[in-house]
Amino acid sequence: MPDRGRSKRKVLLAITIVQQAYSRGIVRFAREHDWHLVTDMTYTGRVPLGWRGDGILTVLGYRRELVDFVRNAHVPTVAITLVNETVPLPRVEGDNRRIGQLAAEHFLERGYRHYAWAPFLNDVMNAERFEGFSGTLAKHGLACRVLPLAHSLRGRAWQENWAGRRRRLVRELQGLPRPAAVFAYNDCLAADVIDACRDGGLRVPEEIAVLGVDNDPDVCDCAPVPLSSVRHDLEGMAYEAAALLERLMSGRKPPRGVTRIPPKGVVTRVSTDMRAVSDLHVAIALRCLSDRFRDPQLSVADVVAAAGVSRRQLERSFRRETGATIHGHLTRTRVAHAAQVLADGDLKVAAVAAAAGFSGPAHLHRAFRRTVGTTPRQHRARLRARSVPA
Repeated sequence: MPDRGRSKRKVLLAITIVQQAYSRGIVRFAREHDWHLVTDMTYTGRVPLGWRGDGILTVLGYRRELVDFVRNAHVPTVAITLVNETVPLPRVEGDNRRIGQLAAEHFLERGYRHYAWAPFLNDVMNAERFEGFSGTLAKHGLACRVLPLAHSLRGRAWQENWAGRRRRLVRELQGLPRPAAVFAYNDCLAADVIDACRDGGLRVPEEIAVLGVDNDPDVCDCAPVPLSSVRHDLEGMAYEAAALLERLMSGRKPPRGVTRIPPKGVVTRVSTDMRAVSDLHVAIALRCLSDRFRDPQLSVADVVAAAGVSRRQLERSFRRETGATIHGHLTRTRVAHAAQVLADGDLKVAAVAAAAGFSGPAHLHRAFRRTVGTTPRQHRARLRARSVPA
């Protein structure tokens, strides 16, 4: 518990762009250590000239006024992220190379052979993520194209031409061999790539799969197609930055180098939720199956209608691409979902069958026994037996 008898440390958040995850990490540490957080800048965006306190947490950005303020504050200061390294400060950053590696591994597991990187800015964080992504692909003998920069900073001048960049981006996306996988620097840029795909008449994820970084639900769930994202631990970064500032305010020396916080995996949503297949009609069929398998009325005829080709052509292409029939893939998808529901809860078998798109318990029982080799009840009992400590 914090000592209420001592005066609180006064800490300024010199942050003009608020990430909710940053706020959660900083506030959690502040409560634990009885800090007084000065948050005016997150509302006004204005530098508090003449401010006095015990320490500063900052995301510097590229505003000269903020850089000059931090440089002349003469109190312990910690920067969150590597944005703007012109001021030599102790820093906490994500493991950008590992973020890139996770992105590559996510796509490799899905069988993609054609890749592109969408950079946000010409800075060190973009370079590190690209190195992790392209380096992992290179180990598998795969190359990576680089799409146009979203923003360009030359000295202190921003180079902005949204319309021209959108035209170039659409052309580059249309020129990718398909299916292709695009890894974007962050969620905002990934959502923009999805929008550009739509402008160019490209289907996501059937033709272009798109992955972002940060797992910001406000962006991922509201993108034109729900966006998969690497879980960058922004809250953990902010918490560790606050902990580092506490050490500095206590008179201890900063660590050598940058403190790195690893990512927490990939959250899969629609934008990457399928395997790479070369036949667009098969990709559309797979998307239909993934979206509608919970509907017990879904039939092979419905999937054929969605794909827009003859049943004979689709069945032949589907088997070539997946090694299974359309009906067989639908059954396996339903059984896999039923197995997950059985593992996650105590629903009765009839409810499990309904949740997985089977017409009833008997239908689930037959399909489960044929696919898994046991009944649903036997499968659940086996899972429970494994979870009991020896």
